[in-house]
Amino acid sequence: MARTVVVLLRLALAGIFIYAGWAKLYPTANVFKFMMDISSYRLLPEWSIEPLAYFLPPFEIVLGLWLLTGWQLRFSALASGLLLCGFWLAMFITYMRGIEANCGCGFGEEPISPRTLTRDGAMVVGAAFLMVYAWRAARRRTLATPATA
Repeated sequence: MARTVVVLLRLALAGIFIYAGWAKLYPTANVFKFMMDISSYRLLPEWSIEPLAYFLPPFEIVLGLWLLTGWQLRFSALASGLLLCGFWLAMFITYMRGIEANCGCGFGEEPISPRTLTRDGAMVVGAAFLMVYAWRAARRRTLATPATA
């Protein structure tokens, strides 16, 4: 049962990352919109917005492909969990400060709301479950391997 949940979570997160990264890159005008979305959070210095807007979408695609393969799941789950946690925290801070901003998720113009916070929070929980499962599985494999002298 747990393996089925892990596979489904892995595929869901992979699909979300690949789609979100792609949607932020193509058409090219979306990168500029993504820059405006990042800027509207008012959390980062201006000089960091453009490099971040060009770095994050390809990183999301690569991370999605990495999750899709299942290779070194504990590390891809960790990376996805940290990234999702960072996204969620940025949205939460922006929402709590009363700033009206779009989420910038790549799913169209979606203002930050309790709904987006809940959705992204669920993704954080899913990535955390994947991470715990993958690290425990790796530990079990290590303990089961006989020591060589």
